[in-house]
Amino acid sequence: MASPSRLDRLLAGHPDTLVDVIAASRLLFRTAHLLAARIDAALAPLGIVMREYLALALIADDAVGPLRPSDLSTTLDASRTQITRLLDGLEKKGLVQRLPAKQDRRSLALAPTEAGGALLHKAAPMVHAAYLAGWKGIGTDGTHAAHQLLRRLDAALMVKPAALAGTDSAAGSSNDTPARGSDKPGSKVGS
Repeated sequence: MASPSRLDRLLAGHPDTLVDVIAASRLLFRTAHLLAARIDAALAPLGIVMREYLALALIADDAVGPLRPSDLSTTLDASRTQITRLLDGLEKKGLVQRLPAKQDRRSLALAPTEAGGALLHKAAPMVHAAYLAGWKGIGTDGTHAAHQLLRRLDAALMVKPAALAGTDSAAGSSNDTPARGSDKPGSKVGS
């Protein structure tokens, strides 16, 4: 007989509703980590990781106008410090550039370099293949159902509980408006 997992032992004796939300949350975290690891492995030959790819894809999408570092921070759910490090790395690799914004020269606009655009063109099919392989295990219908459930969970989590109304979250209070490139219909985030 197999012994129970550490999580099973920790949850033993708790109400089923609590067990379900904790177990589902842990599975969501683990699944996200495993999918990110697969995408990182697919991108390894190009010398970038998923977060760099996502940043590059967002920066290259200029349909709305040049992306600012603060926009990137909001869309990637990252702190200003994390975005600065990410952009420093992409700039050092010659993939992006920070330019003075045309409307306000005190602000920065982000743009891909020619090398960044070429790398993005190579990386996109690799990332798409990794996404498809990662979700293959539950099929098209399962993927669609998961997508709908995750959208509902995301929407529910975006609503600030009454206990938090009037306080800013660690990620900042800019979540009241959709970020450029957020996961709305037609968005290319994560494409």
